[in-house]
Amino acid sequence: MKLIRPSIFLYLFIIIGIHSCNRPVCENTNAIFDMNEFNSPEYKTELFNQIQNIGQNNLSYWFDSYVRENDREYIVVNIQGETLCAKGMIRVEDWNKIEGIKNVEGKGYSGAELAGLRFSIEKDLSDNIELVYADINQIID
Repeated sequence: MKLIRPSIFLYLFIIIGIHSCNRPVCENTNAIFDMNEFNSPEYKTELFNQIQNIGQNNLSYWFDSYVRENDREYIVVNIQGETLCAKGMIRVEDWNKIEGIKNVEGKGYSGAELAGLRFSIEKDLSDNIELVYADINQIID
């Protein structure tokens, strides 16, 4: 009987661990997000408009992946709100507070909530839009 109890606790610990990083289910209802890749200009413009309308503080952010592209580093995040379900590519120049993500190139952080994530929205002369990491309160893994 003593062997059964540790295995039951181990089983429960694994089940709880698997579900702890799950973000709430959301369903996209925006045709622009359905028809375009998340790094396309059309998608980024629509995401910019949605974030402006809803407000950054009214959204939740969940880590998806780490990307290195054109000598720049990004985190890809799932962005969720009452009326928004999208992905965003956030350029990171200052890895303060999230250096752990960079050190392992995002491995092991998938599904972690990025609580209090803040970023600026930059638009260049060609109307290219980029989200740029500014700060975060904590990573809830």
